[in-house]
Amino acid sequence: MAKKSVSGEALASELRDALITWAVQYAILANDAMREALGVNGDASLIPFDASLADYFRTRNIVKVSLSRKGSVHTVSIATRLPIARVKRERLSSEFAKLYASKNILLELNVEKPFRVDQNIQNTFRPVYFHKQRITCGSSIGLGNQRNAGTLTALAKDKAGQLLGISCNHVTGGCNTASVGTPIVSPGIQDVSPENFEITGIGLHDSTGPMSQGLPQVFDISENCDIAFFELSEQAPVCSQQGEGEGSYDTSTQFAKIALDLKVKKWGRSTGLTHGEITKLVSEPESIDYNVTSYYGPSSSQTFRGTVYYPEIYEIESLGVSPFSAGGDSGSLVVSNVDGAEKIVGILIGGNNTKSYVLPIRDILHKRGISLLADYEV
Repeated sequence: MAKKSVSGEALASELRDALITWAVQYAILANDAMREALGVNGDASLIPFDASLADYFRTRNIVKVSLSRKGSVHTVSIATRLPIARVKRERLSSEFAKLYASKNILLELNVEKPFRVDQNIQNTFRPVYFHKQRITCGSSIGLGNQRNAGTLTALAKDKAGQLLGISCNHVTGGCNTASVGTPIVSPGIQDVSPENFEITGIGLHDSTGPMSQGLPQVFDISENCDIAFFELSEQAPVCSQQGEGEGSYDTSTQFAKIALDLKVKKWGRSTGLTHGEITKLVSEPESIDYNVTSYYGPSSSQTFRGTVYYPEIYEIESLGVSPFSAGGDSGSLVVSNVDGAEKIVGILIGGNNTKSYVLPIRDILHKRGISLLADYEV
């Protein structure tokens, strides 16, 4: 077996492609992974696995092969839908380590369930936060004509001076299916109850960022982002504060330098104030499944159902007992305290009990000429 004299990131990238090609040769990729493998032409001879090791995956199927880095160590990860026995996992990792551990490249095997964003919102006891009797960012919002709820990210202003509110596309934009001018309300209709019966119209849906389906091998995904903007009513009783009471803070206008292990926090509709850290920087296409329905009337609706790939994404894990986020926290502004000041990490687009996904928004806002507002109240 020939081993190329390449080191570091270049070799790790070659090994990821080689592993995909090896898996294709043995027909052990799941359908979704096969689509992602289009155009990949790695050198399968770099992979120290024979047919007997390929048999480990026959009934498990590989759903994803990815690459991550922590410090000087690169990890090639194989994700399967069902677990592989410990002894078999150890043998695979051992065979791989014999060749590449000295290059600081390791093999990781894990189980990965599909990451989905839908309208399954978690319960909450206080969907709306207040500061000086004004609704704060981090509160529940949604489209006024559908039963949903997400989180108000921040307040902003465009180049023309128009006041804007921001959240996820799948919260206030209906995944590109919401009609321009649809009222945005707080709390989201999902949260209306005898205890939370006051509904406040805070703006009108205006626009969304690109959010298109298509494989990254055949479609330019570089502009994809899960973000939406609405015209903020000048009389809306809102402010730029994030959250309520102890632990609340004003929206930042500065951006953090992103790094692994960076400590972060957010205020969200479902889980309130939570703390976590960045555990993975994914700089290769990452997919998220959506299933969101927008309503235009009593019997008129449209459903966005499909997979969207993003060019860059951060994975966050909780530093507490509870998860970093839950359904309904989509739209939360994730920040990091750097030298005593909050700085922006990105917008939270989904989470489960083990991890949360955050998209960077600096370039998105810059291209649109949009500036976040701090120290703002009507």
